Amino acid sequence: MFNFLDEIKNNLKKIDQKYINNYNIINLSGKLLYVEGHCGLTVLTKTMVAFKIKKGRIIVEGDNLFLSELTSNTIKIEENIKKVEEF
Repeated sequence: MFNFLDEIKNNLKKIDQKYINNYNIINLSGKLLYVEGHCGLTVLTKTMVAFKIKKGRIIVEGDNLFLSELTSNTIKIEENIKKVEEF
């Protein structure tokens, strides 16, 4: 099966692969955020979702946020996503 993220990573020849295998985030028009490679959820409210990554933390801010999927390494957040920051 075709994997869009794997295809992109395989075409990045100039970047050291260890830097692009930590996590992946796709933001679809501020309505759906898909994350691969998280290391655990730390905050879950209607205005903020935060989770750990290998070398830091990601904070997602918005309105009426909710998790529609949570597995051991993927998260899917839906509704009005206004800001995504890495710390």
